[in-house]
Amino acid sequence: MPDAAPAPAAVRAIAAFARRFGGRPAALARAPGRVNLVGEHVDYADGCVLPIGIDLDCVAAVRVASDGRWRAWSEDLASLAELPAPADPRPLAVGDAAWSNLALGVLAGFSREGVKVPPLEMALASDVPIGAGLSSSAAFAVSLGTAVAEALSAPLFGLPLARLCQEAEGAFRGVPCGMMDPVTCALAREGHALLIDCRTLDVRFVPFPPESRAQLLVFDSGVHRSLEDGRYAQRRREVEEATRALRATSLRDVDEVALRTARLPELLERRARHVVREMQRVQLGANALRRGDLDVFGLFMAQGHQSLRDDFAVSTRELDAIVDEARAVGSGGGVFGARMTGAGFGGSVIVLADAAQPGVGDRIAAGAARRLGRRPAWRRVHAAAGASVIPAARWPGA
Repeated sequence: MPDAAPAPAAVRAIAAFARRFGGRPAALARAPGRVNLVGEHVDYADGCVLPIGIDLDCVAAVRVASDGRWRAWSEDLASLAELPAPADPRPLAVGDAAWSNLALGVLAGFSREGVKVPPLEMALASDVPIGAGLSSSAAFAVSLGTAVAEALSAPLFGLPLARLCQEAEGAFRGVPCGMMDPVTCALAREGHALLIDCRTLDVRFVPFPPESRAQLLVFDSGVHRSLEDGRYAQRRREVEEATRALRATSLRDVDEVALRTARLPELLERRARHVVREMQRVQLGANALRRGDLDVFGLFMAQGHQSLRDDFAVSTRELDAIVDEARAVGSGGGVFGARMTGAGFGGSVIVLADAAQPGVGDRIAAGAARRLGRRPAWRRVHAAAGASVIPAARWPGA
């Protein structure tokens, strides 16, 4: 059975706000985590990606403060941080309070957009596990931005908010991430995947299989990582170096013929080969989803994982073990496809499973436990809606 979940994030955010600041917030907002079905490490190369929002939320509670201070509380880290004024956002926090730099980056983004940001009290709680490759930081930023926009009556939602949150990740966390995560957290649609063109930011919605047909299972590898550790940035630099060597604007403008004839150094060729082929898999995978051909879609998932493991070198022993066990169950046992999701170096595996065959998750977890010496946690997720303000009538305890 899926592992038990804690109290929903909205319940914990409301309770945390009352404990830390007293009373109730002026605004409450949520944003989902995400899994990327196909299209890893192509968003910063102007490619298309195919993620979904998932029914795990980060929830932010916000109120204008009366004491002249900007303060943020993370319920999940049990940490209170006092922030500098967003109009002059220095110095950045270090150590245990470094998480608050992203909150400061969001507020500073509002200030850059001409919004007067008064002192605020903020409490956040999340169902999205940190470091599991499910976009916990984008869910944090987008939920906070949505709550701040509501509290201040500022018209910053959707794509403008997603771009603000991406800029906050880069400038205030030092993570040069692409637009996929904040766009998904902001714009996801229930029951659909998003086909996001990361060059134009055009978003098209592709129906995700109904739960009567397929289930998406997420397995936590148990290896959690931070994009701030430098390995993500190193892969991005390698992609950029390959792009320059090919004299291209981006790898989206490169085909396999050009790649094969360019005679790049082996490392750069492997990095570029993953990106070029993964972009092709996104388009083919989206078409397969539209047709409802889950066996073919599963093939693209498998190819993507192999490429991330061999050409891009971002998988781990734990991720590979879970994927291998899913492949061992196979289509006959109810598995259409499996792959790691997220930037890699740890995180999660997604498995697209046949809803008509019960027990798939437990069989995969049992097999992985024999190989790893521990049972990976897993859960079933659904394609969920993007960020939204939670009306006061629906607040816990209302």
